[in-house]
Amino acid sequence: TTTTTTTKVVVLGGTGRVGSATAAALVRGANGGVEVTLGGRSRERDAEAKARHRGLANASFVEVDVCDKASVTRAIQGADLVINTAGPFQRRKSCAALEAALESGVKYLDVCDDASYGAEAKELSEKAKAAGVAAITCAGIYPGVSNLMARDIVESMKAEFRATEENEGKEPEVEYVLYNYFTAGSGGVGTTILATSYLLCGEDVVCWEDGQRIVEKPASQRKVVDFGKGVGRREVFLYNLPEVASTREIFGARTVKARFGTSPGIWNGAMVAIANLVPKSLLENQDAMKGLANFSAPIVRSVDKIVGETTSIRVDVKLKDGKQSVGLYTHPRLSECVGTCTASFATAMLNGECAPGVWYPEEVEAISDRDALFERAKEGTSLFALNQAPWMVESKPVNLGFGLYWT
Repeated sequence: TTTTTTTKVVVLGGTGRVGSATAAALVRGANGGVEVTLGGRSRERDAEAKARHRGLANASFVEVDVCDKASVTRAIQGADLVINTAGPFQRRKSCAALEAALESGVKYLDVCDDASYGAEAKELSEKAKAAGVAAITCAGIYPGVSNLMARDIVESMKAEFRATEENEGKEPEVEYVLYNYFTAGSGGVGTTILATSYLLCGEDVVCWEDGQRIVEKPASQRKVVDFGKGVGRREVFLYNLPEVASTREIFGARTVKARFGTSPGIWNGAMVAIANLVPKSLLENQDAMKGLANFSAPIVRSVDKIVGETTSIRVDVKLKDGKQSVGLYTHPRLSECVGTCTASFATAMLNGECAPGVWYPEEVEAISDRDALFERAKEGTSLFALNQAPWMVESKPVNLGFGLYWT
C-alpha cells in the first residue's frame, strides 16, 4: 500500500493580494501535494481571494488575528509551515506570529519589508535554534529574491578574485551593494502595499556610505537607474528597507542603499510631497495610513489600468579595487511574481533547505540550493540575469560588430 503525505501550509493574510497569490503559486507548483489554509479576518475576503485564484477553490479558511499569539497558535496547529503575508509590518509591536510558530514547532516564513520588524525577528534566532525550527524573515520578491541576487553576485565575484594568482591569500572587500526597484503604478497588489508605501514616508532612512552609518530623509536622493530592456531608465528614491541592514551585516559592504520608484512620475512626486509635508506623527500612525490607502486606492487603480504593473529589480555590486557586476529581474505582473517568489522560498523550506534559526534570505543558512530557488522565482519573467557587466544590461546598447558594443 502506498501512502501519500500531504504537506500542510497556513498562509496568514492569505485572503489578501500577496497572500492569495502566494497560496495559488504554492498549490500550482506542488501538483496537489500541498494542503493550503488561508488565514484572514473574514470569510467574505476568503471568497474574494478564491474568485481571483481558481486554484484555491479547495483551500480551507481560518479566522485569525495575526497580532494575537494565541489566535495564531490555534490557526497553525498541525501545519508544516506558516507563511506570514499579513502586512503592513511597519509599526507592528510584536512578532506574535513568529513566536507562535516557534512555540508550536512550525517552520516560519514572512514577507516583512520593515527594518525594525526584521531586526526584532532576528533576535529570536537562538530561541528558534533551541526549538529546532527554521525561519526566514524579509523574504518574497524584494526584499527576498533581491537579497539572494546580491549573495550570488558577491560569491561569484569573490571566487573570481581568489582565482587570480596575485590575490592568493587575500580576502576581497565589498565596496558597495546598491538595490534599486521599480514598479509601474501600485503593482496591482492591493491597499496593504499602498499603506506600506505611505508608512515608509514617515521613516528616516538608515543606510551606509563609505563605511559610515548615515541617516537620510525618506523619498530623497533621487537617482535615474537603467533597468534594462523593456523598462529602461527610471527615477528611484531612498527608502528605509531591511535589506540595507542585513547586507551591511552579512557582507560588510562599505556602501549599501535601497531605492524605489514608480510610474507615472506624478506618483513619485506625491510620495516626496507626503514625506516632506505630512506631519511625521500622522505618517507613523498605521490606522491613518491604512485609511489613506483605502481612500486613494480607486484613483491609483484607475491609473494602474493605463501603466500596467511591470516590476524590476536591479542589484549592483562592486568589490574594492575590483570589478562591478549587475543582476536584473523583470516581470510584467507584480501581483503574480510576488506570489511566485514567496512560494519559491516556501518550497525551499518545505524541502528542508533552511537550518534551524531565524535568517535573512541572503544568509548561507537560509537557502541551501539558491539555483533551484532562482529557477522557480524566474517563472514568467521577461528578463533575469546575474553577474553581468553593467554595459551588458543597458536598455539600448549599440552593436559595433565583432562582439563589441557602445552604450
